[in-house]
Amino acid sequence: MVESYRATIEWVGPAKLGTILLSAASRPGCSANLIETEEEVKLVVIVEDSSIQSLRDAVDELMIALADIEENHQ
Repeated sequence: MVESYRATIEWVGPAKLGTILLSAASRPGCSANLIETEEEVKLVVIVEDSSIQSLRDAVDELMIALADIEENHQ
């Protein structure tokens, strides 16, 4: 049996920014979805890998990209 590791990242905020973040989170090893509510959206990103170190690297890279987008969007 092959081991598998998973991390889930959730973000809630305005729809316009959520759409940009969704685009950035659409990468290999990630599944990303936007869930719309009346006032805002929720972005749910699931990152999976067979290696815990590779998972950590992917999550770190994703978080840096999302933080840069959020920082420059304001």
